[in-house]
Amino acid sequence: MPAWRPLELKSGDYRLPCELWGPERPGEVALVLCHGSTLKGMRHELIRHLARALSAKRPVLAFDLPGFGRAPGLVIRGVDDYLFHEHALAAAELAHELTGLRVVLVGHSMGGRVSLQAASAGQAKGLVAGIITLAGLYELPSDPAEMSALLADFASFVRVRFEMPPEEIARRVADLNPTGRAVESLKIPLLAIEAGREQYKFIRETRYKLFRAAKCPKTLVLLGQADHKFKGFYGRLADLIEWWLGFEFGR
Repeated sequence: MPAWRPLELKSGDYRLPCELWGPERPGEVALVLCHGSTLKGMRHELIRHLARALSAKRPVLAFDLPGFGRAPGLVIRGVDDYLFHEHALAAAELAHELTGLRVVLVGHSMGGRVSLQAASAGQAKGLVAGIITLAGLYELPSDPAEMSALLADFASFVRVRFEMPPEEIARRVADLNPTGRAVESLKIPLLAIEAGREQYKFIRETRYKLFRAAKCPKTLVLLGQADHKFKGFYGRLADLIEWWLGFEFGR
């Protein structure tokens, strides 16, 4: 089994727990795993499975976003604090610093959206070589009322303190179109793995439009029997990711 060691990620004002998994001889790229909206953070069963499976051939860095897992509580002073992407970019920079390799970002659910924005910023630096989303290719609601409901649900279980009114955050995010802008700017390869039994309407209604909007090399896989959490399909996900990594970055 690949070894792992605990580390700390410095990102803005936060010090975030992270783990580096990997073989003795690094692979062709390093991976950064970004969890979804789960209080388990990087300890979520899907992230743990992928860390173990994918680190057999290459370094894998997993980390906790603010407000999740063992990370400090999230403080929202502006829109970027809610969108999170600077932390995924900081994780990519740490993975590159530790391994000397370019990075592929892998994000589940919210972590996919976060990773798309980080990839858009990191590709210009030559840091991010690819992006993989797992039920994470979606646009946030453009209706402020719907965005407010989503934000209220988020605040109901995340350790968060608002220093900007949630209604203002919701209005600004609804106007921003963050995922659409990120996807349209991508030049690096994209793998989007989607769930056929996706339960979230806003994901079902926006994922294919976003995929069509991407101008980069892109692959879409639909797992027809899987739901949003991919329970029962962890092994299939790891196999698909391995296949795609070999195709895009094989030695």
